[in-house]
Amino acid sequence: MVIGMTETPMNVRFPQGRTAFLLIHGIGEQNPYETVDYFAQNFLKYFQGQNLPTELEHLIARRKLANGGAWTESFVRLSPPHNEQDLIDVHEYYWAPDTENKTTVPEILQWAEQTLDGTIKFYNRKENKDLLDKLLDNQHRQGVFKFRLRSLTLFLRLFNFLYPGLRLAILLVLLLTGPMLKGRFLQSAWKLSKQLITPPLVNFVGDVSIYTKTNPKSPYQRIRQQVITDCLALLQQISQDPHARYDQVIIAGHSLGSCIAYDTLNLLCIEASLDKESSANMGIDKLKGLITFGSPLDKIAFFFRETAEEQQYIRQRILEHLNSFRVKPEFTRKISYLSKNPVTCKLEQLKWVNYFHLKDPISGNLDYYENLENEEMTDKTKWGTDGHLIYWTSMKFYESITNHFLYVSKK
Repeated sequence: MVIGMTETPMNVRFPQGRTAFLLIHGIGEQNPYETVDYFAQNFLKYFQGQNLPTELEHLIARRKLANGGAWTESFVRLSPPHNEQDLIDVHEYYWAPDTENKTTVPEILQWAEQTLDGTIKFYNRKENKDLLDKLLDNQHRQGVFKFRLRSLTLFLRLFNFLYPGLRLAILLVLLLTGPMLKGRFLQSAWKLSKQLITPPLVNFVGDVSIYTKTNPKSPYQRIRQQVITDCLALLQQISQDPHARYDQVIIAGHSLGSCIAYDTLNLLCIEASLDKESSANMGIDKLKGLITFGSPLDKIAFFFRETAEEQQYIRQRILEHLNSFRVKPEFTRKISYLSKNPVTCKLEQLKWVNYFHLKDPISGNLDYYENLENEEMTDKTKWGTDGHLIYWTSMKFYESITNHFLYVSKK
């Protein structure tokens, strides 16, 4: 079956075939449909720049959570006028409420200090000496290693010390000025004091601190697992939607959302390996693409993945097998036993493109994984938040996605 057009010039016609994008947002206080808005608006802008008339349509579908609970999904469809065969649907997996306000400043500080300690221990291991030498040879990445994580830890220590006094002061001001307040200030002064005094950085780090705690003993492990299983449930329902009849489904994750996308595919591989006969009914054959942008996947793999002690080679191999989706062989421990991986699903047909920007402190070239393309974005932007968000509005980003996934011949 042919999906999309063969190598047709991009400005000739709307991409052929029926494509679904499942977007997964990143860290921060996200609102529902924001990623759909950014992605669909800028895809529309891109197609209009190619002189391709494009219509937008809001659609709804009945979905189920992993626990069986029903909900209604809203998504957006882009299509050429008077054409029901070619379409691009933009779906969203919204997970922000699962982590919002679930952790405290002292817990975030503890996580940052553990991360710093874990990073130092990682690079002090004998088997990682080459990685450390390579890191210290790169002036740009050397600064990241030496200063940014330490600076974050110092900032959190200072904020944790000042936080009680600052919050009490803001609370007193809100109580005294209560009669003159209006709008968003007409809410609980105690809750509002926390919102006003907590920097966005703390909220961002809070999301990461919850999601990266993979230890089953952590109280946040259940939150992380729920996020992944619900994402997989939505992905499979989109892939198998009898009304949309998609030719291909592409999962795209920004920032921490790229880690959720990766973990969802890793879980899908495990599920398919457990029941090989029904794997065809899981929508696996429709999955054709993975897009990661602004992704910290390498950082999380190096610094947060659960590892075993050197003498625990059986436990180490089990952990490697359960987190093996496209991991380079050189990052697995060399032992004589347990060489056969029971997770046999590899998603060979899935094309993976990772986008990063040197002004984005979160993202980077992904070196821990294989069978993917790393593509550097070169749009002019500022270092920091601007660099981390540049992908959403970059026409080069949408042009690259179109070239990689919409105007290619796939059998």
